[in-house]
Amino acid sequence: MLLQDLRYAARLLLRRPGFTAVAVLIIGLGIGATTTVFSWAEALLLNPLPGVANADRLLVLHGTMKQRTDLSVSYPNFVDLRDHPPKGVEGIVAQRLEPATMRAEAAAERVWTSLVSGNYFRVVGVRAAVGRTFSADEDVTPEGHPVVVLSHRFWQRRFQSSPSIVGRTIMLNEHAFTVVGVAAPPFQGTVVGVASDMFVPLAMQKTIMGTERLTQRGNSWLKVLLRLAPGVPADQARAGFDVAARQLAQHPENVGRGIAVFPLWRAPSEASGMMAPVLAVLMTVVGLVLLITCANLASLLLVRATAREREIAMRLALGAGRLRLTQQLLTENLLLASLGGMAGLTFAHWSAGLLTAFLPPTRIPLFVDAGISPRVFAFAAATTVLTGMAFGLLPAWQSSRTRVVSGLRGDVGLHRRSTLRKGLVVAQVALSLVLLVTAALFLRTLGNAKTADTGFSLRQGIVASLDLVPAGYDPTRGRAFYRQVTERVGALPGVRSAAVTERLPLSLGSSDMIVEVEGYQPGKNEDVDIYYARVGPGYFKTMGIPVLAGRPLDERDTFEAPGAVTIDEEMARHYWAGRRALGGRVRIGDAWYTVVGVVKSGKYEELNESPKPFMYLSGNQFYKANAILVVSSDRDPSDLLAAVQREVRKIDARVPVFDVMTLEEHLQMSVFLQRMAAVLLGLFGLLALLLATIGLYGVLAHLAAQRTREIGVRLALGAERGEIVRLMVKQGLGVTIAGLAIGLVVAAAGTRLLATQLIGVKPMDPLSFAATAGLLLAAALLASYMPARRAARQDPLEALRYE
Repeated sequence: MLLQDLRYAARLLLRRPGFTAVAVLIIGLGIGATTTVFSWAEALLLNPLPGVANADRLLVLHGTMKQRTDLSVSYPNFVDLRDHPPKGVEGIVAQRLEPATMRAEAAAERVWTSLVSGNYFRVVGVRAAVGRTFSADEDVTPEGHPVVVLSHRFWQRRFQSSPSIVGRTIMLNEHAFTVVGVAAPPFQGTVVGVASDMFVPLAMQKTIMGTERLTQRGNSWLKVLLRLAPGVPADQARAGFDVAARQLAQHPENVGRGIAVFPLWRAPSEASGMMAPVLAVLMTVVGLVLLITCANLASLLLVRATAREREIAMRLALGAGRLRLTQQLLTENLLLASLGGMAGLTFAHWSAGLLTAFLPPTRIPLFVDAGISPRVFAFAAATTVLTGMAFGLLPAWQSSRTRVVSGLRGDVGLHRRSTLRKGLVVAQVALSLVLLVTAALFLRTLGNAKTADTGFSLRQGIVASLDLVPAGYDPTRGRAFYRQVTERVGALPGVRSAAVTERLPLSLGSSDMIVEVEGYQPGKNEDVDIYYARVGPGYFKTMGIPVLAGRPLDERDTFEAPGAVTIDEEMARHYWAGRRALGGRVRIGDAWYTVVGVVKSGKYEELNESPKPFMYLSGNQFYKANAILVVSSDRDPSDLLAAVQREVRKIDARVPVFDVMTLEEHLQMSVFLQRMAAVLLGLFGLLALLLATIGLYGVLAHLAAQRTREIGVRLALGAERGEIVRLMVKQGLGVTIAGLAIGLVVAAAGTRLLATQLIGVKPMDPLSFAATAGLLLAAALLASYMPARRAARQDPLEALRYE
């Protein structure tokens, strides 16, 4: 019987190719959009670490201190946890993503290495595709085992998948490393959204990072993950780590510290946590688009059911049961949904990679492997079935209620079906308003983000990474190198100024430290935890950061000079309230540093962040071997790049220039989420507007057809054609206004959830609500006028002879 129903449904769909094509396209767009966004959520939230066995048993471990739950872990603390794991924990691993310079039969190139513990591949559950992974003894002796495992993608891209790579030597930071294996695909590391090029034992940390960190218990710099034993709940592990934290607190560096455990999708340090709010908004939005799609298809099917009224009445008269008719009609609708689902999967396959198109240029190798996985395919299949039921159940039920006598006479239930179709259009208008308001809010956010006050005025120039570790610079020579680079580059034609810094504002990641502010008494459960950056002389001038009091850090702040720091106005306001910040002191480690200047507060990680205390350290007094060169210039970036590279080569040809980008490209990261949300919501909003307009047009056109005789009588009795147009338009606007009223209430309640994602605009922004409502009214006016005008232009005699 089911096969018979399917054959009959297929013949009906082939008999009406126009209707079938439109319906499949509408369903395909709805299911395609939903599946695409789900594939992104699957790649970032449900399967964030491809290639990892039983990734749901992996948890992220962070250190905590009073107000913080996102601290990294020091190496000695990691070793204690690894060697004495709580009950129910199979293993604990550590990892740190770091750039390095590689030479392998070619010029130097920038690669991203994951420093990992010796048990990393075993605990994570990743094998080698070629060669082997690390053994435990290769991560014991500092600088004792220079070995490396390549990622599969890097092996394919850089070494053309050559199996002879095992045993070969590559140069990392001018040190020879032996390649022992290639990780199995699709594993790319354990930093969500980032593709590591290679993996190096943690014991080789000094070679990669340039400074020794393995012995410093108070220096937190590692990401730590743990694997639960099968069947062990996360709460049991958390209880065990509470005990471990108390044991670690026996060391003075760990006093006041605790341990927090998070799933990957909720870890504060992961891309999943950053993307989760936006993906939640997008999933909600595409869900609304799918509902609009279902309402639109239900309207089309109700019209189609009207034409089949006599057929259904005949079936009932011949003895067909109403349940059997409902089954037949649902089969037709599910077949239609299946065709739309296949179209949607095709759209999703084409668009799944669009997420990477939104990723801005960054120094970190961002990578998201979104695609049609088995889970995504299952989601699309389930969505197809639910969609078919959603848009097909009401028309099928309504058609099965046909009365035999009136159906055979052709007296169809016009009023009943018109009421249903009007209700569906009201729902479409309401949902479309919610979508368009959301899109308008994010479009305004994107506009505000581009003009937001970031705390610095520099907008034109280039930034580039320099790394002195491969060239073997010590701190004295390194300081001299950076001084020469800024002097030479700053003297180039068209360059206003140049400086070096540890990190740029509005970058991924941050550094912070616990300090003591002289004369400030912390409150209960308060950490004096300050974010900071190392900067060189001329940094504030180059970036255009106003100095509000005192002086900026400059050439006077040498390694031998008294310790000096510059703070932002938020730090001065919070920790020196009612006191003079200039001349105040901050204790960093065991030394006191004097505040020599106060600068304007800025945005350090995100554009929508609240003001926070920030401190600038002198790059001469806190030397670091790698730095970012910032150049403020009016010259063309491509010409400036060649000039900068030439000046660096003149000083030392061994120091390459990496990760060069314009400042405009760097700032794209700060609006990445807002731009993605604005573009996608704008597209979904326009799709919703189009569907709602089509639905309204279809309802009014059908109503006009139903009222053909009535309109003919009105015209024959002397009614003006303009009156007919106004009558029909009024009917359309009435449906629209009802939908707008419902949509405004829903939007007012729903947009409050977006407050943390918006910049410079409130969730109840009057302009966004008014503009959206006006757009929908204009679309409704157009959709109402066209069938009204056609109805008013008909010949009264022809209308009276209708049927």
